Amino acid sequence: MTDATGLFMITIMRSFRGTSGLLLPATAIASGVLVVGVAYGSTALAAGIPPGLVILVAVLVLSASSELLFVGVIAAGGLPWVAAAAALLVNLRNVVYGVSASAFLPERRAPKLLAAHLVNDETVAFALTEAHPNRRLTAFRILGVAILIAWPLGTAIGVILGYVVPDASRLGLDAAFPAIFVAILLGNVTRCTAGPAAVGAAIAVATTPFVAAGLAPVLGLAGLLAHARTRGNRA
Repeated sequence: MTDATGLFMITIMRSFRGTSGLLLPATAIASGVLVVGVAYGSTALAAGIPPGLVILVAVLVLSASSELLFVGVIAAGGLPWVAAAAALLVNLRNVVYGVSASAFLPERRAPKLLAAHLVNDETVAFALTEAHPNRRLTAFRILGVAILIAWPLGTAIGVILGYVVPDASRLGLDAAFPAIFVAILLGNVTRCTAGPAAVGAAIAVATTPFVAAGLAPVLGLAGLLAHARTRGNRA
């Protein structure tokens, strides 16, 4: 274990002190992520991707939307480089999440780089629901570690399940992911943010039938930025 990794793990363990109010919702969210991981693992296996590679990608990428999109393109007969390009495009939304997370991530470079691997939709949204800035990093770390365990574990279970139930879409497991994210966001909507949130949600919902899976949230974020700029010019 390197010094940077050891320091990161120590800070994580310290973060768990006095966090009883965060453990229950983090566990619930991670459980939902695990369920989505089951759907992803079985779908990836059905697409012909080697089981070991499916689990390895789940650990290293740790991004449900981009991984599901990659598998979807492969399953539809698309070329691997096209699938990879589409997944990278969807993952660009993490740039926006990274900017938000930079406000509460550790200042030291090594811990910050390690924590960056945990940046995703759920962890950043979960952290920002904390009103006190000092608790945001704690919330981020707790859910980040939980997802780091739940997503690969669910993927592994899905790979095994794929040998028994080839078409996991019939189980409706993929519906857990949007339900989780909506539940997180609802807790962070205020009177000031309700308008921009509604604009972004409307754009995402309206474009979902016409764009590749995972791209609608990116368009919703773009709409939010445009809306914010328009309001800023009027002010």
